[in-house]
Amino acid sequence: MKPNKEKPTHRKRIPVHWLKSIFILLLIPYSSLGQQISSVDFHDVFEEIKDQSSVYYYPVLINRMVNKDTTLTQKDYYYLYYGNVFQEYYHPYGNSNEKKAFNDLFTDQDYKMAVEKGIYVLQENPVDLEVILKMSISYLKLDEPELKRYYAKQYYSFLEIIYQSGDGKTMETSYVVISVDHEYDLMADMGLRAVNQQLISDCDLLFISKRDQPKIKGKKKIKKLYFNVRMPLLSLSSTYKDADLPQPDDE
Repeated sequence: MKPNKEKPTHRKRIPVHWLKSIFILLLIPYSSLGQQISSVDFHDVFEEIKDQSSVYYYPVLINRMVNKDTTLTQKDYYYLYYGNVFQEYYHPYGNSNEKKAFNDLFTDQDYKMAVEKGIYVLQENPVDLEVILKMSISYLKLDEPELKRYYAKQYYSFLEIIYQSGDGKTMETSYVVISVDHEYDLMADMGLRAVNQQLISDCDLLFISKRDQPKIKGKKKIKKLYFNVRMPLLSLSSTYKDADLPQPDDE
């Protein structure tokens, strides 16, 4: 089953502090930006997912995922997650009408209709963590434990891939995400809350609230985390002419 290639019709608001980085990326050829980010080798990802003889050939992985294959490994999820950036439907700053309808149904607690719509939305983009999590919650509310566990496994498997990409302590060892939203998925899983943020080169630096963190003997509270957002930035730069972005301030 191939994902629906409908382009998003609802763009998310772009953080103003990203604009300078977007303009810089517009001036730099993609090949010169390098393919290794933290522990993620995007060159290897690209080569594997386009190779029809590879077990990580992307259409095969997506078909297994859409058909609820429970034998997917962490390596499979690695290529599913980072291979998503090379797909035509990779639009990290856009929501389609279908996804908006899904979110409305979920908000209205119409879980039966939400899961029906969610299945369609995941055909648009099978690596949409927000939808995957809400599908799990919806099936929990519908008292369908097997489907609840299936989508929960997907969600946490993708989070584990982000955890394995770095440690978030420095720019060089930043967590590598394909969507800014995934920064907040990871922080929610860690029980953390961001109070401020700053874009440094292609990294989103999030300052973490220490007040919300419990005191654990022998363990320091987390003050900040780095997330590499090069791929979302590149997505913006490649579609900049079609994006509804405010103009940067002159200095």
